[in-house]
Amino acid sequence: MSIMIYQFLAAAVWVLNVLIVIRCFLSFIPHNPYGSLIRYVYEITEPVLAVCRKFLPESLRYPMDFTPMVALLLIQVVYSLLIGVLNILF
Repeated sequence: MSIMIYQFLAAAVWVLNVLIVIRCFLSFIPHNPYGSLIRYVYEITEPVLAVCRKFLPESLRYPMDFTPMVALLLIQVVYSLLIGVLNILF
């Protein structure tokens, strides 16, 4: 049971990281933001990026947005904390 939880968390973190990287690449190419696949990427990643944007000062968002890098780091920190808690519990 606990192995399944670890695998699920690892897969979820991997998918979220990949989607954030895809969103970064999308910012460099012209695209239709209302396309179904692109809209999915934006809807999944926006909650994480919005939290990071809220706490980052303006100087770290313009002219180059560091929000995705901070989000990737934050995801890894939360993942490590969850794995630590799961190791204690199981």
